[in-house]
Amino acid sequence: MSSRPTERHRISTVLAVCVGNVCRSPLTEQILASRIKTAGIAGVELLSAGLGALAGAPMEPWPAALSRENGGDPQGAVGKKITAEMVDAADLILTMSRKQRDEFMSRYPHATRRTFTLAEFAKLLGELPQGDAGSSLLAWPDPGTSQNISGIRVLATSAAAVRHKVQLSGADDVPDPMGKGEALHRDVARQIAALSESIVDGLAARFRH
Repeated sequence: MSSRPTERHRISTVLAVCVGNVCRSPLTEQILASRIKTAGIAGVELLSAGLGALAGAPMEPWPAALSRENGGDPQGAVGKKITAEMVDAADLILTMSRKQRDEFMSRYPHATRRTFTLAEFAKLLGELPQGDAGSSLLAWPDPGTSQNISGIRVLATSAAAVRHKVQLSGADDVPDPMGKGEALHRDVARQIAALSESIVDGLAARFRH
């Protein structure tokens, strides 16, 4: 999901990451996209990819069905491998678990300050001041260039600076439902939906939309 910003702004990109990119990360991508659209936040693109993606494989049936139940659009979703280009373009990277986050950071250390688990970023938003309600999602000046940078990237960098303030446990990780039954798939979808709602509420409270 994306919407076109003005010429002097650029789209903010959020990348959801899991392993196979056929269950959790596409479900996160699609639910976040739906919530962001509902909140009226413009200029955000949602993507997903996998650390060990089943490239070209269709989204699993249960996550696809649960995406629709949560307002998402799984049409045409297939597994994609993470590329260096995706990482460089992403303003915020959200993994499903601490293990995935740590593996991602090990592969792409330059993206450490933009990388969090889904639950971690939701919690960190609560540690940051809301700031000026009139701030633009897309109009933060980059002191090193003549261009503007993504407000989401600035927010991610601020969150990374206070990462030590939140404690995570196994309960905060989104479990892998691959090959499991309906009950676990529904639990995972509820967890992703709740965390997505919390993140979007945090974004909506900070940026003009």
